[in-house]
Amino acid sequence: MPTTYQERFGKNDDLIHAYANDNSPRASEIQYLYDTIKRLKARRVLNVPFEGSLIKSVATNEQVTFADFIVPATLHRWNIFKTDFSLTGIPRTYFDVVISIAGIHHLTDQDQFQFIAATQQVLKAGGRLLMVEVTVDSPTSRFLDGFVGRHTPTGHVGNYLKDDFVQQVELAGYQKIRRETIIHEWVFRNKEHIHTWMTKFFGFSVPKNDLITQVDGILGINEREDFLTVNWPLDFVSAQAERTPRKISSPHRRDKTDQSRPRANSSARRKAPASCR
Repeated sequence: MPTTYQERFGKNDDLIHAYANDNSPRASEIQYLYDTIKRLKARRVLNVPFEGSLIKSVATNEQVTFADFIVPATLHRWNIFKTDFSLTGIPRTYFDVVISIAGIHHLTDQDQFQFIAATQQVLKAGGRLLMVEVTVDSPTSRFLDGFVGRHTPTGHVGNYLKDDFVQQVELAGYQKIRRETIIHEWVFRNKEHIHTWMTKFFGFSVPKNDLITQVDGILGINEREDFLTVNWPLDFVSAQAERTPRKISSPHRRDKTDQSRPRANSSARRKAPASCR
C-alpha cells in the first residue's frame, strides 16, 4: 500500500506550505504544461492537488481554481477549495483544462481511477487533462521511496504510473491520450541551494554532503556555466474529454499490464529546457 495522502500531508502541513512558497527550481515542470495551455487558448483552469506558486509563476491571464484534499487554515489567502478524490463540490463541465502535477501517487489504484474519472466530469466537452507524474521503476521513484522515504517521519511509498495507465485514462472517459517521458531539469544556484530547498520541499533533515551524494547518484547533477541542474524525470499525460459523455465504471483488476506502451528509452525521451530564475 502507498503512503496515503492523509499520512503524507495531513500529519505535516509544512509540505503543503512548500507548494505555496518558492518553487522556482521546478519551473520547467509547469512551463511545459503551460505551453500546452497557451496553444489550447484555455481560460478556466483547475489545479488539483494544489501547486500554488508554480502555477502563479506563469498563469497570469487564466482563471485558476485551486483545490486539494487537505487545506491548512494557514493557507486561507490562496482560496484553496477542499474536495475529495471525486472532486465533490467542483463545478461540472466548467473547466477548459485540469492540471495535476505529481499529485496522485499517494492514491490507491481505485482512488486514482476515481480521481481521473472525476476530472473528466469537471471538464467541458473537448477539455484537456494535463498531468505529470512519477513512473514506476524510474530514478524519481527510487529517490522518493529510497532516500526521501528513509529520512521523513511519514516514510514514502508511492503508487506510481504503471504501463497500463493510458488504458485506465481511456476507461475513465478520455480520448486522444498521449504519454511520454520528460526529463525536467530543476535549476539551482549551487549545492547549498539544492540542500536548503530540498530539505523544505521534501520535509527532511539530512546533512548536505549526504543529500548531494544521493541526488547526484540517483538523479544526476549537471554543472552549467552559472548554475546546477538536477534531472527530474516525469511522465507527461495529455488527454481530451469525450464530447459525448458515457457511463464510467471502475475497471476490474488485471493480472497483466497493457504491453502496448514500451518503456521509455533514449529515443522516446525529451528534455525540457532548463530555466535559471
